[in-house]
Amino acid sequence: MGRSSRFILVLLFLCTLIGCGGGSTQSESTTTPQPSVVINPPAPNVRPGDPPVQFTATVANTSNTAVTWSVNGTTGGSAAMGLISTTGQYTAPATVPTSNVVTVQAALVSTPTVQGTSSVTLLNPIPVVSSVSPQIIGVGAFTIQVNGSGFLTGAQVMFGTTALTTTFVSATELTATGTAVAAQAGSVSVTVVNPAPGVNNSTTSAVTQVSSVTVETVAAAVRFLEQSTFGPTPALVTQVQQIGFPEFLTSQFATSGSTYPDPASTVTSLLPTQQVFFTNALNNPDQLRQRVAFALSEMWVTSGFTVPPQGMAPYMRLLLQDAFVNYRTLMNDVTLSPAMGRYLDMVNNDNPPTGQHANENYARELMQLFTLGLDKLNEDGTLQLDSSGNPIPTYTQADVDSFALAYTGWTYPTQSGATLAKHNPAYWIGPMVPFESNHNTAAKVLLPVSGSAVTLPAGQSAENDLSGALDNIFAQPSLPPFVCKQLIQHLVSSNPSSAYVKRVADVFTSGTFSGGGVTIGSGQRGDMQAVIAAILLDSEARRGDSTATANPGDGHLREPVLYIANILRAFGATTDGAAPANSASSMSQSVMDSPSVFNFFPPDYGIPGTNLLGPEFDLETTATTLVRANFINSFVYGSIGTGTTVSFTTYANLAANPNATGQLLDTLNALLLHNSMTADARTSILAAVNAVPAGSTQNLARAQAAIYLILSSSQYQVEQ
Repeated sequence: MGRSSRFILVLLFLCTLIGCGGGSTQSESTTTPQPSVVINPPAPNVRPGDPPVQFTATVANTSNTAVTWSVNGTTGGSAAMGLISTTGQYTAPATVPTSNVVTVQAALVSTPTVQGTSSVTLLNPIPVVSSVSPQIIGVGAFTIQVNGSGFLTGAQVMFGTTALTTTFVSATELTATGTAVAAQAGSVSVTVVNPAPGVNNSTTSAVTQVSSVTVETVAAAVRFLEQSTFGPTPALVTQVQQIGFPEFLTSQFATSGSTYPDPASTVTSLLPTQQVFFTNALNNPDQLRQRVAFALSEMWVTSGFTVPPQGMAPYMRLLLQDAFVNYRTLMNDVTLSPAMGRYLDMVNNDNPPTGQHANENYARELMQLFTLGLDKLNEDGTLQLDSSGNPIPTYTQADVDSFALAYTGWTYPTQSGATLAKHNPAYWIGPMVPFESNHNTAAKVLLPVSGSAVTLPAGQSAENDLSGALDNIFAQPSLPPFVCKQLIQHLVSSNPSSAYVKRVADVFTSGTFSGGGVTIGSGQRGDMQAVIAAILLDSEARRGDSTATANPGDGHLREPVLYIANILRAFGATTDGAAPANSASSMSQSVMDSPSVFNFFPPDYGIPGTNLLGPEFDLETTATTLVRANFINSFVYGSIGTGTTVSFTTYANLAANPNATGQLLDTLNALLLHNSMTADARTSILAAVNAVPAGSTQNLARAQAAIYLILSSSQYQVEQ
């Protein structure tokens, strides 16, 4: 190689090391970093109802870090895909969309094409089971109601490891049917599984299952349910047959209670609250609680005549709440109820000026109507008599005056954010409160207890005087038979024997019921669960379960509310409550709207021409008798009003031909009359049904004829 060639190679080598070009030296070239956005968390799982997810955007390589948040390209998101705030807080949609993966995006405000993304997987909610009703079932076919939250269409109820046939009612209620076998006896877990996407097994709730099979006859089960619920249904009859009476009561004592929403302040009609009464009575599982609360509402009477709807709803809630507690607790809670305070003038009943009297309305009615009665009673409910054979008054006018003073100083509850005033404005939520300077602090002589005088000391607070006065009344020996006889009349029979009253009153006093293989009660005087069990399981209550042992003097006329509710429940009617409420009003029993403190009918009303008591017959006039008949005609052949529907298809199918009408009557006889239909009645009804021509287009008419004749009969209207 020549010298010139070597020189060129060396020059090229040096250019490679130091860079050469155009005869001058050039520095090394650089690349400017581009802006970027990274979102965290990168791929979360979110369920409807979960707390919002906080996303953060980390921006690099730019001083302008402002971003715009979007979901699937929509700024701020949407109700269908989820919403995201300007600070990156993402809230899942109420329901999971078909495509359950959505993209959260954060784009630079300065350069919108520069984005960070996060893939959010939306999963169905995890259901929560809060209660199962009934809590006790028997071997064989059963239906349960599952209550909770987060239920979806397609949810599956699991009975242990067995999938039940499930019906979606709402996001808070499912019904399920299945068949229990003896091997499952004991405690069986009930769970709910929501459909995919996501693993969606619920929390659990246990339902206790007994292993006995058919312990009660259909007739006995129907009759028991007439006394303990707002009417038997085929499903409840099966349940009671399977588990027996004591277990049914135990289950009902543990069933969550119904409620009443508070009407808006602008509501002036009682009808919306009356509608809730009927929808609760027809649909809700806490049948015994509702039935007892209804009986209590007819003993501790308040009325929409005086109390606005905003006061009646909380009052009905209170009675539901206290239906199974101690009677002394009920006395306190009702006494301090704003509704009762308004109705019987205890609210703002102030310490009277010298020489004047406190308002004695509540003091008198509490003793006369709610606890003791006018005259002293023996343990069996019969009158105590003096040496001349005259009844002995329970209290005197002086006693009323003393109790009236003991109840002074109470005003409406103090509204949130307000200051207690001498006379608070009308407010219906919570108990009344004392304004001590309005309370009379003098000593007060009350009723003697066990022959000893009782005096409330001077200088006591309104709370202490109230408590002492109620304790004094609660300790009176007349209270157990007075209260228990009325509860028996409302639930079982208008004419309980004195022995029946005494047995129940003894349970009231002891606070414990033992019978039917169960022990119920706390052992404290006035335990309502023990009293209710004693009433419903007593031999006199149960002797009519068989026609062989039935007593014609037992039972009572179905008052309008029970008459209507029993009929609608028996045939599975659906209603918004308006039509039954209006129908009851037309029969002179507008729910929660009693014409006086003596209820719609007094407990001592006698049936004219007899020596029997028949309280409900006080409402049975020529006019209301026709209204009842017209109600049945409308129910069977037309409609009792918009919002209420019923189908008789099941019974029409039983009336398919003359040979099948016997089966139709047998089915109706069992459900409506607990198999007590007389032979003459059966012959007459069968003839009337068969007089309707057979044929597919006439089956409904044949069934309607049978239903109308039974429901309008005196045998159905008088529940025995």
